[in-house]
Amino acid sequence: MNNRLILLDWTWCLPQTLVGLGWYFLITRLLDRRAQKVNQLGALRVIRYQRLTGGVSLGPFLFYQHSSCGYEMLYHEYGHYRQSMLLGPLYLPLIGLPSIGWAVVKKAGFFQQTPYTAFPTERWADQLAENCVRLEN
Repeated sequence: MNNRLILLDWTWCLPQTLVGLGWYFLITRLLDRRAQKVNQLGALRVIRYQRLTGGVSLGPFLFYQHSSCGYEMLYHEYGHYRQSMLLGPLYLPLIGLPSIGWAVVKKAGFFQQTPYTAFPTERWADQLAENCVRLEN
């Protein structure tokens, strides 16, 4: 199964995998040298930020913030990984860019009364992650 996922990451999901690889090197070599590769779950590489905030899922690279809600964020990013596998090359324009835009708008102080997961791409990521957790238990 892992070999098939790796093959999908480097073919069907190639755009986000390449961006994720670039982000990995940028983070670990320049922006947050204390970021740690905390785990490898099959084909996934899980990297925990020490200095940066938020989370990002780019191909098989899941980045999340070191905080008290870190594991919740990691599950959410896993949901984005599932979206990536489903949408392939459409992931960045349909999920990635709108998600980044929503995060920027929220950080700028707009829509403060609206939950982060009210945005469709974020709600879907949570639903996908929740379904996986239910299946595993």
